[in-house]
Amino acid sequence: MININGEEWRVILVSPFHPALQRSDQGYSLGVCDDTLKTIYINNELSQEYIEKVLCHELTHAAMFSYNIDLTIEQEEVLADLIATYGQEIIGMTNVIFKRLKNQ
Repeated sequence: MININGEEWRVILVSPFHPALQRSDQGYSLGVCDDTLKTIYINNELSQEYIEKVLCHELTHAAMFSYNIDLTIEQEEVLADLIATYGQEIIGMTNVIFKRLKNQ
């Protein structure tokens, strides 16, 4: 369990054809963030590196739900993809710059 803004979320690795991953078009997602159940489902057959990226993407959705950030689905997907793809790089640069500023 993880806590986001006072809400407890579960993260579960599931088979690629788990019902929670099925979309309305009958295809399957790599990950899903279910706000009603406060559960993130992730395809367990992805590589470890890709699971990390999908997890970051879905955690971004969970944070938006938990902090009541209301975006269109398109905006939400762009933001989740941005954070999943570049978030670690941005945080790393922030830490380096902050350390330099702190040592001045």
